[in-house]
Amino acid sequence: MNEPLVHVLVINWNGREHLVDCFDSLLASSYQNAKFVLVDNGSEDDSIALVEARFGHDARVSILPCTDNIGWSGGNNAGIRYAQEQDAVYIFLLNNDTAIAPDCIERLVATMEAHPEYGALAPRMLLFDQPCLLNSVGLEMSVIGAAWDRGIGRADSPAWHEPVPVVGACGGACFLRASVLEQTGLLPEEFEIYLDDLDLCLRIWNAGFSVQTCPDATVRHKFSATMGEGARARRKYYLNTRNRFWLLLRHYPVRRLLAAAFPLIAGECRALGRAILEGEFWRVGAHLRAWCSAARYFPKARRFHRDQSPSSSDSGFWPLIRYAPLFCPPVILPEDGWYPPVRHADETLRPMAPVATLAVPAGPLRLCLVNCYPERGPAQVSLTLNGKVLGTLQSTGREEAIFDVGAGLLTLRATSIFPASETGNPMDIGAWFQIHSSDNPLV
Repeated sequence: MNEPLVHVLVINWNGREHLVDCFDSLLASSYQNAKFVLVDNGSEDDSIALVEARFGHDARVSILPCTDNIGWSGGNNAGIRYAQEQDAVYIFLLNNDTAIAPDCIERLVATMEAHPEYGALAPRMLLFDQPCLLNSVGLEMSVIGAAWDRGIGRADSPAWHEPVPVVGACGGACFLRASVLEQTGLLPEEFEIYLDDLDLCLRIWNAGFSVQTCPDATVRHKFSATMGEGARARRKYYLNTRNRFWLLLRHYPVRRLLAAAFPLIAGECRALGRAILEGEFWRVGAHLRAWCSAARYFPKARRFHRDQSPSSSDSGFWPLIRYAPLFCPPVILPEDGWYPPVRHADETLRPMAPVATLAVPAGPLRLCLVNCYPERGPAQVSLTLNGKVLGTLQSTGREEAIFDVGAGLLTLRATSIFPASETGNPMDIGAWFQIHSSDNPLV
């Protein structure tokens, strides 16, 4: 079988602690004709020395050092140019805090080879330590330019395993056809970070290709939902806001901008009102700065838009644009599979994801399973302690059981879920629990 050359670009800046997991998974790949490139953005934590010492013996591994931190887009662009010089057919952008499945590249290549109309693929990204939950299956975008990971925080289920067109692929794991990049150009380095991956994907659509999901190819990602603190959080908020406006100016024809004007104004008023109510006036300043930046960027953006493919005004991504919600929907990620407590029928319960774990002491262990939606069928959860089967709880209402256990790790696995689409919750839930040890609440 012919195996086209694939260059996997692992973008890195002071991410030494992630690189062993990442490169171990790459070298275990079943795809043979691949090169794995550490694109290092001037790290100061011996990242390069680690990769050289641990993986340098493998001819598939190479290092592309950048003397300074030139950003996510700048570093990836350097890697893309290097891959193009090496005649790579496909280019896989990959964050350093990821690990791919052994057949991931093989499945991505097979999909691309079968569909020459595809310009980019979004693999199914799972949370690294909770792979029962999704991180991303492509990107979604609202009419005002806000973007978020499709499926983030939802349970990984067959509903997400069907290939579909998406407006973009998350840059943390984005598989690209190299020849398409010769038509579209590379990532927009002036964005610095945030929405630059989406900007490239919109240009892929404009060039007459499509962006699709490839859910058979899986990647685990050490996702962090936090914005950080202080100056870092403020910088992130500003860049996201500014780049949203830049994205619209670069890709929306005038008639689309006019159609987006009302939701855009409504979204800005909502964001400003929330910032004022929460006393975070720095966010008001971030919006004002972003508006000024958009005004200054307008001439450059319109020139860019005019230079795009003639098909850009009627690009295939328009039907994928969302008119609601305007901003990223609420995302709640569990800790060890447990969501924050909720009140139900005058008692406090802890919802669980499809899988949850809990360290328990030796002695009597009382578990109370509650089904908050009995009309949607029974809740059923299997229990194991230190890998040994403990039992199963099932109920359309409420069931209690007491086990005499040794100390260890209790694992709870729901055999079905109560999906967010049916319950109105922001997350998929396996069941609701109270767990006590000697009358002391554990959950």
